[in-house]
Amino acid sequence: MIKEKIVNFEKKLQDNMKDIYCPTHLSLGHEGVADEIYQNIKDIDWLFSNHRNHHHYLAKGGDEKKLWDEIMGLETGLNMGFAGSQGITDKSINFHASAILGGLIGVSTGTAYALKLDKSDAISVCCIGDAATEQGVFWESLIFSALNSLPICFICENNGKSVDALLEERQSTPIGPRVKPFDIEVSNTVEEAMKYTRTNKAPSFVEVKVKLECAHLNMATMLDLCDQEEPKN
Repeated sequence: MIKEKIVNFEKKLQDNMKDIYCPTHLSLGHEGVADEIYQNIKDIDWLFSNHRNHHHYLAKGGDEKKLWDEIMGLETGLNMGFAGSQGITDKSINFHASAILGGLIGVSTGTAYALKLDKSDAISVCCIGDAATEQGVFWESLIFSALNSLPICFICENNGKSVDALLEERQSTPIGPRVKPFDIEVSNTVEEAMKYTRTNKAPSFVEVKVKLECAHLNMATMLDLCDQEEPKN
């Protein structure tokens, strides 16, 4: 059900792109990850996302109408139209997103630390793309999370590209094997990772291979510069 909701929302956005004037990263092809998050996340948990965040927000139980209005730049939007697509925030459901690559990795780690100090049953879930693993804050946060045994789950949605730069052109070795030596539980599925963190109150990491089924970036002012569909090659 949540997968259909996300796909329908994204395709509706795609059909109305001429009315959108903020940078908009659709998540078509990522809905399977959102479904696993939806099945395993709780109201008390914190979910941190990135520039491609619509599927995460809806999976956390976000308001679809307010999200739509926000992307359309309306005052009735989630953040009164000021955040646009990339930086939505909804404090009522513990959800935050950021347009800055890896911008919330440190924040999600700090939140996990606060949850531990509060002896909370909640966990922090940090959703990133493969390019964010090239940021120093990612590795620093892994170290801090492991040393302090923090209740945080890192979910890496690997679509194999940073805009148009292929993964094999940017990274010489797989991500998971580089994470494991930091004493981080490397799981095979989102469900496994979230359950491990919740049960053991310890950090976990999961890499999910996804195929983006739309252009990297869709916005009205760039319709003549990019395809609405993902290039075949």
